[in-house]
Amino acid sequence: MSASTIENDFKQAMRRLATTIALVTSGTGDKWTGMAATALTSVTADPPTILVAVNRSTSLSPVLSEHRQFCVNLLSERHRELVSLFSGPTKGSARFQHGSWYASDEGLPVLSDSVASLICTVITTLEVATHTLFIGQVSHVANHPTIDPLIWVDGRFASAAQLA
Repeated sequence: MSASTIENDFKQAMRRLATTIALVTSGTGDKWTGMAATALTSVTADPPTILVAVNRSTSLSPVLSEHRQFCVNLLSERHRELVSLFSGPTKGSARFQHGSWYASDEGLPVLSDSVASLICTVITTLEVATHTLFIGQVSHVANHPTIDPLIWVDGRFASAAQLA
């Protein structure tokens, strides 16, 4: 297989990987920033750690590299409009004028009604091609009582349903 064939087939395969959409946020005060993300995963439960892949061309990347703390806000059906806001032309603190946000004890932006929010401190990074993998140790978790994750699969929104 040629490199371009593998790349195209890989992209098609990854479109089939259903995942919860998250808003990864960082910064403090009037310097909040964030992005919509699907490239994240838990790494270990002991200690609790999470991995987030961030393209170095995003506004979040230099803030995360400097600030070394972030919040992963797992989105719900009720947050669809935030996805385009956090992945579109609106930048910086203007993104946080929508939704119900508060500052964590660390000053990080937390979406108050997310399915779950995880406060993390970067413990290591790894550069891979155009992205930096930020691995963060989780110091605080807030879980919402309603579990209705906003799913991204094949380039569009989907919702999760309990199987019988």
